[in-house]
Amino acid sequence: MPESMQIIIGILAVFIVYILVMLGTGWWTKRICLAIIKELDDQGALNASTAVALPYDKINNFKIGYRDYRPKALESLVLSEVVCKTFSGQYYLNKEKLAEIKNQAVS
Repeated sequence: MPESMQIIIGILAVFIVYILVMLGTGWWTKRICLAIIKELDDQGALNASTAVALPYDKINNFKIGYRDYRPKALESLVLSEVVCKTFSGQYYLNKEKLAEIKNQAVS
C-alpha cells in the first residue's frame, strides 16, 4: 500500500474517532440534562420560591477522576431557559419552557 494512502486512511480514522467522541459527549450531556430536570422535578423546584441549591453548579478544575458533565449540562439548561437561576444562586424548573421545547421536538 502506498504511503500516501496510509496517510489518508490515518487522517480519516482520526476524523471518524473525533466525530464519534463528539456524538458520545452530546449523548452523555443529554442524559445528564434529563437527570437534572428529573432531580429538580422530584425536589419540587418549580418556581422561585421553591428553588433549590445544586451542589454541582461550580466547575472544579482540579478534580481527579472522571469528567463531570453536570456543570456544563446545567449551564446549557440555564441558557435554554429550561432551568432558571435565582439571584441567591438556587435553581428551579421552568415547566412552560420545557413543555414548549418538547412540543418543538415532536413537531
